[in-house]
Amino acid sequence: MNLLEKARYGAVRGVELLADHPEVRLVLFSLRSGQEVKGVGEPRVHLLCLEGEGILWAGEKEVHATPGVLLAAAPGEPHGARAGQGQFLVLGIVTPRP
Repeated sequence: MNLLEKARYGAVRGVELLADHPEVRLVLFSLRSGQEVKGVGEPRVHLLCLEGEGILWAGEKEVHATPGVLLAAAPGEPHGARAGQGQFLVLGIVTPRP
């Protein structure tokens, strides 16, 4: 599966569930300038930037993300992603599935 080809950028953020198994949930977030996604209460979450630039955060930690940057959020910790200028593709990896 080519994740870059699955990106769906639009006026509303794109969210696609790629896998939903007891061990893992994979969610692809396609964000454009200023769009964001937030989460809280899930088990362990990892956010991986695949394309573009933006901000990933977990709790009080905030990092500038470019392709290849991975950020881990502890169980129950607020987390999210916000696009900078242009497109921002983020893979959310939730283990185990909530």
